[in-house]
Amino acid sequence: MRWFKRLFTRPGADEDLANELAAWRIISLENEPAGKFAVLRLRVVRPRSAVESFATAVELSWKYGGGLPPADVNEKQLAFERALDELAGDNGFSELVQVATGIGAKEWLFYTSNRARFMAEYNRLLENHERYPVEVSMLDDPEWEVWRNSVEAVRQRIA
Repeated sequence: MRWFKRLFTRPGADEDLANELAAWRIISLENEPAGKFAVLRLRVVRPRSAVESFATAVELSWKYGGGLPPADVNEKQLAFERALDELAGDNGFSELVQVATGIGAKEWLFYTSNRARFMAEYNRLLENHERYPVEVSMLDDPEWEVWRNSVEAVRQRIA
């Protein structure tokens, strides 16, 4: 991932890496009676780079059927995510804060300060890729309620 390389190419890289890793959690969610399972990769600390202007939540959703994605779909989803690495942060206009996989869909949650720029970069980064079955939705969320609700739900679950 490019963000990983960026961490090691500047002064203070070890501290930056430690802070970045401490900001994320991977949570397994299971509802045994319903037979549902999901994995959530969640940023539990709001990024320092996410200034007040990051007021738009961008949700990318890839539906694939039930359960976890089959191996071939998972490989395509990983290629999709790697292609969008430049949107994940350290760019001044967008930040990835959550990835949820399971119950028939993989969803990425970004925040951005500029909808048009986010979509222009999204399209540029994917221009040489196959067309992915991803739905994009954007909503005004200046208080980061979508992200905050996920963090709060996880905190209640593990408390």
